Amino acid sequence: MYAFAPGMDPAKLEVTLEQGVLTIAGERSSPIPENDQVTVYANERFAGKFRRTISLSEDLDPDKVEATYRDGVLRLRIARKAHLQPRRIEIK
Repeated sequence: MYAFAPGMDPAKLEVTLEQGVLTIAGERSSPIPENDQVTVYANERFAGKFRRTISLSEDLDPDKVEATYRDGVLRLRIARKAHLQPRRIEIK
């Protein structure tokens, strides 16, 4: 699973998984300091808090989650429970 978060500090991202619900939350600060006397006519990036929640299937293992952040992309890898993974049966 991928989430795009360009310009974010990974320390300001929060990823939680509780009872089958994955939550990604964070806060992006404005690139323009509040005390500057600047008029902005167009801004392509929002500033402020955000939160996304995603319901996951029951066959995922909440103890095997990996999160990495690189070049503005948050990548989450969630393993399936071992006993629910398909198993290839060898034909003899």
